[in-house]
Amino acid sequence: MTKAMFSQNLRFLPAPFALNDHLLDSQHDGLFECLNALSKLSGDSADYLCNEIMSDLTGKMAQHFDYEEALMKKIGLKGELFDEHVAAHTAIMDEISHIHLTSISGGYGASSKLAPKVSAWVLSHIMKFDLGLKPLIEEANRKN
Repeated sequence: MTKAMFSQNLRFLPAPFALNDHLLDSQHDGLFECLNALSKLSGDSADYLCNEIMSDLTGKMAQHFDYEEALMKKIGLKGELFDEHVAAHTAIMDEISHIHLTSISGGYGASSKLAPKVSAWVLSHIMKFDLGLKPLIEEANRKN
């Protein structure tokens, strides 16, 4: 990935992944910036930097999930779809907390195994759950 992908003029995520909610899309970009930084770690300071990035990522994910759950309520997502989405958030936070603690104790080395695993869940979650919100967000935007 090039540095240009992080410029303000270009989206980090491809347009089909944009959900048309500025804050939500910005948060997704921030998550992927952390994942990109994690994937580029090397050298003597990699373990320390890995822990810093994991702390940042964990905080950004918690903040993102809080906002996303409030947005889901606002746009009228209810029932089983809402419950499944929230359960997925809880599972991700449980696992990322476990992985973060493991990385702090040196269980993953730097990031060669960590970045692909965490990136896979974020992408999987966006594709399975978040993209399904797009029509509801667009409908709410039209009403406003």
